[in-house]
Amino acid sequence: MILGLRPPLTLEDVKQAYMAKAMKAHPDRGGDPQEFIRLQKAFDDATEFVKFKASKLEWLASKIDAYAQQQEVATETIERGGSIEMEETDWLRRSFGEDFGHVADKLVAVRLPGGRADDVFAILLGFRADSLKDLAVLDLAGGTITDEGLLQLKELKNLRHLDLRGTRVGKLAADVPGWFENLEFLGLPKGAVGMFARMTMPRRVKLAVGDTAGEE
Repeated sequence: MILGLRPPLTLEDVKQAYMAKAMKAHPDRGGDPQEFIRLQKAFDDATEFVKFKASKLEWLASKIDAYAQQQEVATETIERGGSIEMEETDWLRRSFGEDFGHVADKLVAVRLPGGRADDVFAILLGFRADSLKDLAVLDLAGGTITDEGLLQLKELKNLRHLDLRGTRVGKLAADVPGWFENLEFLGLPKGAVGMFARMTMPRRVKLAVGDTAGEE
């Protein structure tokens, strides 16, 4: 408390407090040299503290928009009868508390099987792709998604599990493994891929073909 300041602080608060005390504590004005050194250190520490807090707040602000877009997808999924999975960031809750700590939570799974996913839903996912960088599991089995909707999913680069069994995707289905370099599971409807496409499927991808999620 050498500077006599309490948070919340601005850089200008720190400078003004330092100048007020430095005018009296400077050795040229009869002040104690050791006390002046401690005052300088307090100024440096307070400056670093303010800058650190400011950078954290800027970082937090950058996350809020992405979080809002994730919530839009989550809400739409749940309202359609599906489910989502969020990965929480506990360390951020410790830093910012519950009110703000959740803004860096990651949407990692969207499950909307049973005919409730259509091209409009796929368009929403594609439109919000920049905020869905951690989405790894997407289950749309049994939906009415066509190739037009499938194309919207192309920007979800980190997908590992994509289930489109029982949907209406067709010609573009064979291209899907090339879109997602981390893809491990791909479910497609019957007739979506021919024998050649199956034979050339990357080994990392487990292919399941059927009209429902239970078929392979």
